Amino acid sequence: MKELLKELSAANTPQDLDNIKSKWLGKKSELKTLMDGLRDLPADQRAARGAEINKLRESYEDAIEDAKKDLSRRLINEKLANDNFDMTLPGGGTRPGALHPVSVIEQKCIDAMRRLGFTVTTGPEIEEPSYNFDLLDIPLHHPARDLQDTFWIEKDKKLLRTHTTSVQSRFMMSLKGDESKLPIRIVSPGRVYRNEAVDASHLAIFHQFEGLMVGHNIKLSELKGTIEFILKEIYGPNVKIRFKPKYYPYTEPSIGADIDIGLGWMTIVGAGMVSPQVLRNFGFDPKRVSGFAFGFGTSRLAGEFTGANMRELYGMDLRVFKKLAGAK
Repeated sequence: MKELLKELSAANTPQDLDNIKSKWLGKKSELKTLMDGLRDLPADQRAARGAEINKLRESYEDAIEDAKKDLSRRLINEKLANDNFDMTLPGGGTRPGALHPVSVIEQKCIDAMRRLGFTVTTGPEIEEPSYNFDLLDIPLHHPARDLQDTFWIEKDKKLLRTHTTSVQSRFMMSLKGDESKLPIRIVSPGRVYRNEAVDASHLAIFHQFEGLMVGHNIKLSELKGTIEFILKEIYGPNVKIRFKPKYYPYTEPSIGADIDIGLGWMTIVGAGMVSPQVLRNFGFDPKRVSGFAFGFGTSRLAGEFTGANMRELYGMDLRVFKKLAGAK
């Protein structure tokens, strides 16, 4: 034991201690030889001799562990003594992060719609054609189903959703045509995927925000009022808004909403009254039930607020994210 303590006191590095441990406790150590020799002793002597060897091994292990702690403290103290860094200086602090502009715009929209009684509904991003196309009256020959527009995971069976309208399809089908559960007011924000050419203003992934209201005696005027409300919540009360006719497979009639914030007219929202056939697909009688739907790209809105293009918006530059804080 004295020899072990002497060697431990002379150790200057962790490697020295590892070598000492191997020498005294390893496979070629004297202690291992003593353990191997137990099999040659008479049976009535093995227990007592084994206990002695185990006690000796524990004393070796304790001594080596104490030496490791002492060496660690010594090395830290030596480093501090030779270091020019002033430990009494105040810390440098941490740089605050920022929410992604898309998240900020999305939450702003959600907060506005909650004031009108809408709730948030989510759904899977890997979708079935029935919810993404069929129930929305988008036929098999429609170009949106082609590989040029859709990422098919399993042809005609699984795809990456091309719009969050698929969430609305799932929600409406869950009602099973029960008019007693109407009216419903839902919004479905989330990521969507389209097989588009990637450039500064287009990516294969972006975010949408869609809304749906279905009930009795829902009118086009209510749709226009809802769109005006949410656009003024986003852009302020002085934003100029105009409506124009549009075409969408699952709304009839369909409209688009343009805004002017001093940069000319821009189309922001696509919307319309839910078509009678889509209502039938959902299990409701269009003579008794009506509804409206609208949708816009939160990615585009975030890009307009920050001045970032799509590549910058979905990059990892914190400066782009912080631009939204100063947007009016």
